[in-house]
Amino acid sequence: MEDIIWKRLEKIDSTNLNFIHYYRLDVDITYEDIETLYENYISKYYFDSKPKESIFSDNDADKISLRLSLFEPALSNVIEEIFEDSVRSVEDNLILFYIKDQDFALLLFKSFYPLGDIDKVKLPHSCYYLQNQDTINMLKTQLRDDEKLCLMHFSS
Repeated sequence: MEDIIWKRLEKIDSTNLNFIHYYRLDVDITYEDIETLYENYISKYYFDSKPKESIFSDNDADKISLRLSLFEPALSNVIEEIFEDSVRSVEDNLILFYIKDQDFALLLFKSFYPLGDIDKVKLPHSCYYLQNQDTINMLKTQLRDDEKLCLMHFSS
């Protein structure tokens, strides 16, 4: 499955780039936080049909979301918009997060294309850690001293 996905990723280039944002952050965020938010968003979108008594359920995703909403409202809104675009669009989507001084980046990838080549039922969403040092070094050079996060969104 991963080989199929990586072949699809290789076809994405800069012409598919929707935007690049760089952020100075007042709050710490980890790749695990982002994965938790993404998995929660996907789960709610596809599986959560019952109305909630409260908007805050005290799970990890809600705590991360609240922290980002309070301290990084612009970033919080952008993340919500790109997650929504990722689940609603029929196009392939790639969301790349790079946190300053890390040796890898987080890729959130959505594509229906690989699903035709597998026999099991699976949602079209995947999380990968990009460790290609040429790419990581390029991302490191893009951040200014005061910036801590690079966020890229691609669709094709």
